[in-house]
Amino acid sequence: MKTAEDYYQLGKICQQQQQWGDAINAYKKALELNPESRAATALEYIYDILDFRYTDALSP
Repeated sequence: MKTAEDYYQLGKICQQQQQWGDAINAYKKALELNPESRAATALEYIYDILDFRYTDALSP
């Protein structure tokens, strides 16, 4: 059985490989298992990155 830390680490790996969807899913699972997980901060970071990228792409 995987722990919140396991999912957090999986999210980090996916994030490093820019697999954003997989990273988000892993961080969300970590938060389900432990709402106090540091995955909350990592998830916020990914959303900021994606928001910046898509805002940039849509605003030439």
